[in-house]
Amino acid sequence: MTGNGRRLLRGCAATALVGVLGVGAAACGGDSDDAAGGSAIGLTAALGTAPEEDAGQTLTYTDVTATRRLVKQDKALYGGLATYGIPEVAQAGYENRPLKETHGFDENDVDTSLQIGSDRWRLTGRFDVNAVTDGLKKLGFAESANDDGALLKDRNGGQVAVSASVRSLSLSPDTPPPALATPKASVADDPSYQAVARCVGDSTYYATFYGEAQKSRTPDVTLYAIGATAQADGTSRERLCVLTSSPEGAARTADRLRATAASGERFAGATVDAGSGATPMVSMEWANGPQALPGDQNRTLQLPKLFMGER
Repeated sequence: MTGNGRRLLRGCAATALVGVLGVGAAACGGDSDDAAGGSAIGLTAALGTAPEEDAGQTLTYTDVTATRRLVKQDKALYGGLATYGIPEVAQAGYENRPLKETHGFDENDVDTSLQIGSDRWRLTGRFDVNAVTDGLKKLGFAESANDDGALLKDRNGGQVAVSASVRSLSLSPDTPPPALATPKASVADDPSYQAVARCVGDSTYYATFYGEAQKSRTPDVTLYAIGATAQADGTSRERLCVLTSSPEGAARTADRLRATAASGERFAGATVDAGSGATPMVSMEWANGPQALPGDQNRTLQLPKLFMGER
């Protein structure tokens, strides 16, 4: 690894550490319901923090509080999510150095995580602005003026903004970190996102939305997402929700999913349902287990590949 690459990992973490397609959408967090974060937690609130212009990006939401509890409860099942959608957590483990020491916060300070595309994150929770600022300065970041909180930039391109309830990050020198304040217009205002979010369910602890502008997508599909929900008995289930463009497209989509569900152990016992109307919602639900760990689809892409290209 080059010196510049290493420095960017230390200051901002590596895109490769958090998956091929991207990770996490964040809800509001913190002790007050202010414009820079708020206190609501859940998928619906999370989508309200992603600007409408990012509707075409891959968005992944992680309920960090719930996921930390699940990892402690069953590391074999949930261990693949143990970076909690926080890129710096992976690097801290790699270097075996406490994240609090190097960056002024750790996963215990975070409520939710949102990744927008491949290089931006928005974390909500409770942050010591001075501690975060001091930590980043030691890593070579320089502080800039910011009306909502502190803004720090690394000479190799990383940018971090932080307030008492939001910490946001961009790995790109050309793209600012996600805003600390919630946007006036967000993806939560998009009817497609609203429909898919209702299907996934607000209680999901981990969900990825594969944005509307994805290239090489079958025209049968408008938007889809995969979300995981933990049960009271400690088990977990995942649901794929696919908003289709027509009844004919819904039938073709449901047929592909049923064929996949019948093809092996990974989705044994999965159910597939097709809704009605002009743009039906097609859903597939399965139990998580050793063959189908939560979040695996962000790594294997088995189901997303069904919606790529003409069919």
